[in-house]
Amino acid sequence: MPITFLHFSDVHLGYQQYGDRERFNDFGRAFLKAVDSAVAKQVDFVLISGDLFHKSAIDPPTLLQAANGIDSLRNAGISVVAIAGNHDRAKYRDRYSWLDYLAERGYIALLSPSFEEAGIVLKPWDGHEGAYLDFGPIRVIGVPYLGSSIKTVVAELPPALAAIRDENVRFNILMMHAGLEGEMLHITGELTQNELNSLQKHIDYLALGHFHKPFERQDWIFNPGSLETCGMDERRWKGGSYFVTVDADNDPMHTFRHIKSSRRPFHQLSIKVDEYKEPVSLYDGIRASLENGIFQWTQEDQKPVVQINLEGILGFDRGDLDLKFIEDLVKESISPLLVRVKNNTRPVEFEISTSEHYTRPQLERGILQDLIRRDSRFRGAAEQLADLMVQVKEMALIGSAPEAIVETVRLGLALAKTAGLNTTTGLNTTTLAEEE
Repeated sequence: MPITFLHFSDVHLGYQQYGDRERFNDFGRAFLKAVDSAVAKQVDFVLISGDLFHKSAIDPPTLLQAANGIDSLRNAGISVVAIAGNHDRAKYRDRYSWLDYLAERGYIALLSPSFEEAGIVLKPWDGHEGAYLDFGPIRVIGVPYLGSSIKTVVAELPPALAAIRDENVRFNILMMHAGLEGEMLHITGELTQNELNSLQKHIDYLALGHFHKPFERQDWIFNPGSLETCGMDERRWKGGSYFVTVDADNDPMHTFRHIKSSRRPFHQLSIKVDEYKEPVSLYDGIRASLENGIFQWTQEDQKPVVQINLEGILGFDRGDLDLKFIEDLVKESISPLLVRVKNNTRPVEFEISTSEHYTRPQLERGILQDLIRRDSRFRGAAEQLADLMVQVKEMALIGSAPEAIVETVRLGLALAKTAGLNTTTGLNTTTLAEEE
């Protein structure tokens, strides 16, 4: 008789993303929708491959979300098998997590091997602890997040798996919270395909979690991806869950289908600021992009999370750029759930005209004035301070006495003050003398 299960991971209950309470609710809703799917499909059990919670210290509403979902599964006669991920595992000093609490209360079977002097030991789940649990001809083994130690554990697993071989068990599932090298190019040091291949003789279905990107390999390695979007860089990933049917009398013994979760949409707009020479024109450009319908969704869709990235060289004073105004502009134009504005711009570079010939001192003085004007504290005396810097440099190059340099600085600063230098800048000739 076929046995079915639902495999998901990286639920991250309790994540109040960007400090927004509605995002907290989104993660709870995503979990409950996965639960509803399991109940509707009348699966025999559910696998949660780590990170049920976003952090080890959770608040009562987060625990309530978890308990409500698991209650629905229990009431439908569906068992829940879980492993600890890096987010929800107990801290070293605590040694007891909220997953342990759920396991002790009989809500979940929380699987983990025993690590003894003789090596890895896989014991059956006894209601409190253990590494594996059987559902008829199916055996589920669990390995929690172990960081860099996972490579050593994977290398030692084959003999441990062989030691618990049972002729009545015909389909073996291994749950692990670990990444696979090559799936996320900016992350290194994860398990390689060759390292996992040593398990294939013993394992029919590898139920991974940890990477929020969904992927599958060779019809035996499965990573469902996170149920909700955990960051703007994940907006294109369609995470969800795997619905798997196992029939030990068939070849192949299992069939699977990835079910994409319904997520709040995330949109990103990059604005090149180079062409805008004043703030108003930049704001008008952003407004025009938004009104041209660059982001599309219907009234039935959830309001999106929108991020505006400002890129390029800013053609006006950075202090005149009002990020809050841009945020309000986006809210007014398209009514998203929330807006984030990231300022990745660089200040205008030195513009040196090639139509005239400048001497080296003139070029130096011009660049120094440009640098000084960027700081509002010194802007009013930019010319005087630039002249002073050039003069001090020339005195140092010809070997002038430190006392003479200090006196020049003192007189130069006095002149700069009359030109508008902010006297609270903290510049003093004593410090300058010590530096000389």
